Amino acid sequence: MRISIAILAALPAATRGLTFSAYDLGFLGVYPTRNYVSLGQDSPRVQIAQWDPRCVNDGRLILLSLRGHNVKNPGGVILEPNGNLVWSETKYGQALNLQVQRYKGKDYLTFWSGTSGGPWGNGSYIMLDSSYELAHTVTSVDIDAGGDLHEFAITEHGTALFTIYQETQVNCADAGLSQLCWINDCLFQEVDIETGKLLFQWRASDHVPLSHSYSEIGNKGLTKKTSWDYFHINSVDKDELGNYLISARHTHALYYIGPSGAILWSLGGRHSDFIDLSEGHASDFKWQHHARWQSNSTISLFDNHGNNVFHGRSEFSRGMTVRLDFDKMSATLLKTYVHPDKILAVSQGSMQVLPDNGNVMVGWGNTPAYTEFTADGQVLCTTHYGASIFYEFLDLGWVKSYRTFKSKWIGKPRDPPSIKVFDGKIFASWNGATEIAKWRLESAKFSDAGDSDFQTAEEVPKEGFETVFMHDDWDRRFLRVAAVDKAGELLGFSEVVDITLSEYASIPLGHVFFLVLGAALILFLAWNYRESLSRQLARIFLFNRHQKNAQQYEMLYSEGYDDEVI
Repeated sequence: MRISIAILAALPAATRGLTFSAYDLGFLGVYPTRNYVSLGQDSPRVQIAQWDPRCVNDGRLILLSLRGHNVKNPGGVILEPNGNLVWSETKYGQALNLQVQRYKGKDYLTFWSGTSGGPWGNGSYIMLDSSYELAHTVTSVDIDAGGDLHEFAITEHGTALFTIYQETQVNCADAGLSQLCWINDCLFQEVDIETGKLLFQWRASDHVPLSHSYSEIGNKGLTKKTSWDYFHINSVDKDELGNYLISARHTHALYYIGPSGAILWSLGGRHSDFIDLSEGHASDFKWQHHARWQSNSTISLFDNHGNNVFHGRSEFSRGMTVRLDFDKMSATLLKTYVHPDKILAVSQGSMQVLPDNGNVMVGWGNTPAYTEFTADGQVLCTTHYGASIFYEFLDLGWVKSYRTFKSKWIGKPRDPPSIKVFDGKIFASWNGATEIAKWRLESAKFSDAGDSDFQTAEEVPKEGFETVFMHDDWDRRFLRVAAVDKAGELLGFSEVVDITLSEYASIPLGHVFFLVLGAALILFLAWNYRESLSRQLARIFLFNRHQKNAQQYEMLYSEGYDDEVI
């Protein structure tokens, strides 16, 4: 009964952003996708609810870390702002926190890869260079737990900050228990990327009392398998003073930590050190994520503001910036960034302030959507990659991205372009290549032809991820595609394919099964009732013959013939 009442209470909030398109009503599925013949895997088919040309003019790309019940192949994805695929990678499995970071003067794609045991993970951190080759792998140091999925941040000093979750047995008197209990203790480490040396480590249970948690212990903590996640660290940042800013979701607080490990101050939670000058709204964030310094006195973060899928209309998530005055120890809310449909993301999420233009990119975490705002809060573009009828009503994380980033990235894959001949058409793409301006289809008479033997059959501008050439009556049967940049420089050739070996669309295996089963059933019935069928067929034959004779008789007399003529 309580659940039914909660659902009814949530209905007004659930339907406010619903549009009556085939996409949002779920006719294309919970997670609509695009398929590519030349790639052999799919990508999200996005729905752009609001668009402004300024979202594409800055030359940045969208980076998602897709996963969820309806994502068959979770992994990192890069899209153009209009939704066209740029790069998709699934060989690392779940690739959370995909972003572009700078290390020693070069840009890298970085992400966490591993296994997740609930709301945390156990794995390592991957750094790919511009050719999508593995450049560095970063792992936890001197601890029997792997790196966690929530954070991997590279500092300007060539070090990496990341989070760790470790089951630990502690005294739980502070939580109202008269015995030891198990907790998922939260740590972060700073490690030198080049040497792998551990530079700093901090552990939550050494500094933050269990009583500060808003996560109820209930019957958790009695065994290692039921460890209590009292703190839930989800972001780490380091400032120019060498101090660390961390976010703890389950204490509703941000902590500023010195080199000794001591907490210098906290914002929000049960014991905030700041006076809130914005009627409480600068520090009333709850279940938050992704705290970052934007200046010496300004912090950005993503305020989930809830963790329950059943919520009222007045509850919604927001990106927010807060100014801190350290002389007066006061906090002032500067700006909030709210989705046009007032989405409440019950978990995950991010807020990124873009360099140069100051725009803000908010990823709505558990809700499959992202929005770009101007610095003053105007919505420029808002996009979702799941049917809104599912997440507006009951957001169970059907498809999601832990964080969403918008960054400049130049990809020059080491693998060649892909070409596929299918149903008489030629399909071309190049996974990860960002500099293609046009595609050139070339043909030759021999499979081992040299470059000088190939002739241009057709040249078209690149539009979207995959380009399709229609098969013409060429006298040259061997084909390849060439990718060309905007300056006319060749980027790469595909392999050579034989147009006469085109694959053709086939009936899906499931359909074949039912066709074979149906044919077998018909043959079985025909054999068992063959005598009855023979009698029926004989009757039909005699009846048809009688009808034919009668028709001929009528034709003779209808044209003036009589018995004497015969």
